[in-house]
Amino acid sequence: MSQLARKRRQTEVFSLSFLDCICCGFGAVLLIFLLTISKKGDVDQADVDLARERLRQIQTEVKRNQEDLDRLAAALAQARQNLTDAERRVEEDRTRITDRRRELLLMLQQTGALRDALQTLLGEKQALPTEAEPPPIPVPNVDRRQYLTGVKLHGEFVIFLLRASGSMLDDTIDGAAARLADPDDKKREAPKWRKAIEALTWMLAALEPGTRFQILVFNEETVPLLPGRGEEWFNPQDRETMTQVLSRLNALVPKGAANLERAFSTLRTLPRLPESVVLLTDGLPTRSDSFALEGDIDEASRVRFFEIAARQLPPRVPVSTILFPMLTGDPGAPGLYWELANATKGALVSPAKSWPDT
Repeated sequence: MSQLARKRRQTEVFSLSFLDCICCGFGAVLLIFLLTISKKGDVDQADVDLARERLRQIQTEVKRNQEDLDRLAAALAQARQNLTDAERRVEEDRTRITDRRRELLLMLQQTGALRDALQTLLGEKQALPTEAEPPPIPVPNVDRRQYLTGVKLHGEFVIFLLRASGSMLDDTIDGAAARLADPDDKKREAPKWRKAIEALTWMLAALEPGTRFQILVFNEETVPLLPGRGEEWFNPQDRETMTQVLSRLNALVPKGAANLERAFSTLRTLPRLPESVVLLTDGLPTRSDSFALEGDIDEASRVRFFEIAARQLPPRVPVSTILFPMLTGDPGAPGLYWELANATKGALVSPAKSWPDT
């Protein structure tokens, strides 16, 4: 029995030590498994968080893309609306252009008719008698112009000498002296002075085309009518100059004495001598540079003043005189001026006292 039992103990495979080893190994395997499962849980949670973050990003991008799509859809709808409006306007423009073409054709037809009517009117106008262009200076008192037709204007260059002394205010010495106290505007309207201005105006209006003229105004001094233009020769067809001449003539005021010697001497100083002289005066001179007198001047002295003045005239220049009436003071004036006209081959014209009214 004891041997049998010993043999059995010798052949027993499992023992306590073996079981301990087995249990320890299983425990180690179980521990490793548990550790692995715990680690895997941590890894899976990180993946989940990463996936969630990625999802949020995708959702945000999808939302942004959707907003872009919405804007593009709105823009496309607006573009379609604009295209529809443009097509409508194009159609309206086509209709309008068609209407304009019709109107243009009608206007062309009317223009052709108007052109034909214009040609007809032009032909009728050419057949009408033409009216002469009004002269730069209107002729005053046309019905009475014959009173001055005796004045001879020789040559191309004419000088008008206008006496503007106080005697030109009235037909008598006493009347002229009384008018010296009048204001300037009343002196300009003195009947005798207005006759002198009208006579000179008529002479200017009657100048032939191509004639050139100058006007010198004399009393105690001799000056050109247009200051600063004394060396010029005026064209009677120059409207601007003639307007200035008329304006200046109507602004003159008669005053002072009359120095005919200085007036005739001035003719010699001109850059070009005149070919004809027209003197508008009312009697003999009352002053002289060569024969100075003070106080009252008698007729004999005035005759001497005239003779001295006549010697100052340039040679071979015709002098025509328009002698306005002076009823007192110079009875010998007409004879002396007639001798001057005869000696220079000029003329003497003495307008009637009533000229230009009758």
